[in-house]
Amino acid sequence: MNEQGHKVRLVWQSAALVVLLTSTWLIVGASLHDASTAIVSAGRTGFTVLGLLALSWRSTLITSSATAERSTPAPAPRYQWWQVVILALTGVTAYTVFSTVAISLAGPALPALAMSLTPAVVLIAEGVLMRAWPSARTIAGTAIAVVGAVLYAIPRLAGTLGHDVALGSLVAVAGMLSMAFYGLYFARTNRGYRGAMAPRILPIFAVGTIPLTVWASAEITVGETAGWSAIGMLALLGIVIYVPAYLLQHRILLVGGPSYSALLGLAVPPLVGVGSATLHLAGAPVPMQLASMALTLVGMFLVIRSKLGHAKEGPLRG
Repeated sequence: MNEQGHKVRLVWQSAALVVLLTSTWLIVGASLHDASTAIVSAGRTGFTVLGLLALSWRSTLITSSATAERSTPAPAPRYQWWQVVILALTGVTAYTVFSTVAISLAGPALPALAMSLTPAVVLIAEGVLMRAWPSARTIAGTAIAVVGAVLYAIPRLAGTLGHDVALGSLVAVAGMLSMAFYGLYFARTNRGYRGAMAPRILPIFAVGTIPLTVWASAEITVGETAGWSAIGMLALLGIVIYVPAYLLQHRILLVGGPSYSALLGLAVPPLVGVGSATLHLAGAPVPMQLASMALTLVGMFLVIRSKLGHAKEGPLRG
């Protein structure tokens, strides 16, 4: 595939990731009506692991039967056990727990506001680690997109704050920093990897699911249950939506970089708001939020346009 083809692929992958992540929020919200937060957290991740396991098995079969005419990418170095633990705890366990606790303490809007700062944090950290600052267009685009995301979240704060805003804010920031670290560390650990992504992220999610399963089991022992409709939605969420979303997200982490991947997340809350209003699950966005959406899109356009000048990557593989 030529360079132009790689650029087009990156754009489509980015758009698909945003749509998939948006759908996860809507389905998680629906599943929480029939199950507790712990059960939903463990269930969706557990089904994701099953989907990744199936894809990893398929990938192994394809690799083992590859012919000389069809070359396969050189395998990446094996993870050290402590690398898997760090990635699992920061990207799966800690983020899930922190975000859940933050919502319970401070309401749903404040954690979203904290997460909107992730692209800026990752961009600065990425520049320090690589000892090379991004282009002025990337910096300006990220700043504009983050401002738009913050302005979108502000109107949602009214009437949605919980009983402990101070502690909830600290926990939300901890969740944001946990996810920011995960993106940077995964990209650094897997730098140059071009093989199948499912076997590369399977151990991370498998280990990260263990504490979530313990959490869910503790709630089940005290009487929490999950209806069949919730289990069905969790299976749909984990296998059909989260698996392709995580494959795309981690591929983009390696292709576009952690700051670019984090930036794509800014488009999710506005789309969730529009989707919720369309499904009559929430009110329509107010004018300020519509203006902030436009601001976020302008910022993302600047960053994507800058990134396309550097996109060089082989074909996406599951």
